[in-house]
Amino acid sequence: MTLTPTLAALLTVFAIWMIACIWTGFRARVLWFFIVLATGLALNATWMVFWLDARVFEPHALLAQLSVLFYAVGGFGLGWLAGRVAKRWRESRVDPPSS
Repeated sequence: MTLTPTLAALLTVFAIWMIACIWTGFRARVLWFFIVLATGLALNATWMVFWLDARVFEPHALLAQLSVLFYAVGGFGLGWLAGRVAKRWRESRVDPPSS
């Protein structure tokens, strides 16, 4: 498989979108997560309809949209877990000994 400019652009957009999902989970921003999710679903639907000539309700397109949903929820969950670990790490700091 060759990395074409189109594929590189798609992978870049996907990586930025996943980072946004993880960031919303890390900060526990649920409203922002739904905005990022809606943006990802819209971009994926636009790509499939206009560039891949797919119909919105055909099984493959629906499965791709479901995959976007699972990626987003997984990214949010990973970020949420990392945020909780970071918070507990900061809370468990030991104060330096006072002389």
